[in-house]
Amino acid sequence: MSFTDTWTQFVESDVMADAVPFSVMCIDDNVLLIDALERRFAIEPGFTGLHRADDLADSVETAVRMEPTVVLLDIDLPGGIDSMKILDQLVERVPATRVLVFTGFPSGDLVRRTMSRGAWGFVSKGTTAERLIDAVKRVVHGQAVIELEE
Repeated sequence: MSFTDTWTQFVESDVMADAVPFSVMCIDDNVLLIDALERRFAIEPGFTGLHRADDLADSVETAVRMEPTVVLLDIDLPGGIDSMKILDQLVERVPATRVLVFTGFPSGDLVRRTMSRGAWGFVSKGTTAERLIDAVKRVVHGQAVIELEE
């Protein structure tokens, strides 16, 4: 087998690995951010759709109904909504869904608390879109991630 054939097989297998079907649900009150994420995810191989939690208080029920591959959960939700309780319920009621905590206020303590409760990862809203996409894909492939801003 030639180098070119070996390289082509490697590239094709890498592309196929990225093409694993996945969907994302955003539990966040920032509609502009969710719209931007939907447009960005749409160009990714394997992306099958973005689900929104139109009613944050009903977000767990929406996740149970939609069964997304990954949930991006904002830890700082308005109106007294307890994100940690949502995390606990997602882990319990939708165990096949992997939760990535997504926040503008990262801290080591928050990373430890959310990961110990079953989150698959933690991503700062200060990170780049490419790093967020990479974090989601890594979680889809079964890897835990912590992606803080640089």
